[in-house]
Amino acid sequence: MPVLAYMSVREAAAMWGLSERRVHKLCQDGRIAGLIRFGRSWGIPSAAEKPGDARKSAPFDEDAAGADGGARYDWFGPDAKLLVRSGACAVYQLENETGNGLATVYDVFPGVQLMYNDLHLARITGHDDFGVAPDANMLVINHCREGRFECEFPWGECGYIGDGDMVVSALPTPARASAFPLAHYHGVSIVADIPRADQTVGDVSALLGTASIDVQGIKERLLGQRPYFLMRGSEAVSHIFSELYNAPDALKESYIRLKLIELLLFLSVIRPGEESGRPYFYKTRVKAVKAMRDYMTARLDKQFTLGELSQRFQIPLTTMKSCFKSVFGAPIHAYMREYRMQTAAALLRGTNEAIADIAAKVGYDSHTQFSAAFKTAVGMAPSDYRKVSVQNQQHASE
Repeated sequence: MPVLAYMSVREAAAMWGLSERRVHKLCQDGRIAGLIRFGRSWGIPSAAEKPGDARKSAPFDEDAAGADGGARYDWFGPDAKLLVRSGACAVYQLENETGNGLATVYDVFPGVQLMYNDLHLARITGHDDFGVAPDANMLVINHCREGRFECEFPWGECGYIGDGDMVVSALPTPARASAFPLAHYHGVSIVADIPRADQTVGDVSALLGTASIDVQGIKERLLGQRPYFLMRGSEAVSHIFSELYNAPDALKESYIRLKLIELLLFLSVIRPGEESGRPYFYKTRVKAVKAMRDYMTARLDKQFTLGELSQRFQIPLTTMKSCFKSVFGAPIHAYMREYRMQTAAALLRGTNEAIADIAAKVGYDSHTQFSAAFKTAVGMAPSDYRKVSVQNQQHASE
């Protein structure tokens, strides 16, 4: 009987050009034939070939093209399920224990994809292991229409983008983890495989008679040695992306191509010093304000002063306020006021509890004060809101 030779996860990762975490996941999913396990370790047959990984194919792998010629999209890993594909467009449903969402993906040019992200989840499984080779050369552009996006770096700091912000980064990325602190994110992502995109975009810009667009040059000039280039919401950025969000359906694919050229032209002339960055925050501070937020939302019937919170979570008051706003997109009291009103609205829609009891649950001792605050936030009194909600539910069931 022949004796089989085995290699470790580390050896397989080096041979296949994957991260050790990725190989561990392949082992756990049973995607490698002939595995043996001892303790917490895996033995991988030395002759095993790198699995054809449906979860993490490189985003622009031509060999992974669908039957209709569109590039297969595996950006969101195991959380994504293909709903429909038509020509150069595919729609994916994302779902995990933190929520769900939709990603609509267009193959804009060879080597370039644009994604409309409509997400209501706190994180995406595997979103930090993009499955690109260590020598990959990709440019990533993200624009946040609504919500918050968090990126954690290996040196222990976190950065954020919010409403109207645009960020340019690269793959492979130095980011260690990413998340959506509000479990709510709407925006656009553009991913370009630079060697392929430079040729395609160059041909298109020449055909349109525009100035030459150098995608590699954009990356080198905007990023340099920085992990990303950030622009806060501006009129120019808003103009480009607002038209992408409102592209007419009948002309969507052609319109997206034209707007992408416009965006790349814009990035070709902007100077790195023109961005207005947000400060980084150490992960320990971010953890503290997230724990503080969870503490407050679990006790909506209580009111806390900023001094009490600063002392309880051992974070300086000024740092606490600025970090909370960066993570969650609003000052502490404004965030909690909105959270209370959303909770109250859900109780008014879904229960028959007395309005006074709901007011107490969300931290209002006075029915009158609650009603005034609710009307300011929602536009109608709690009693009227409940009547309208009941009527809408009845109409929906008919």
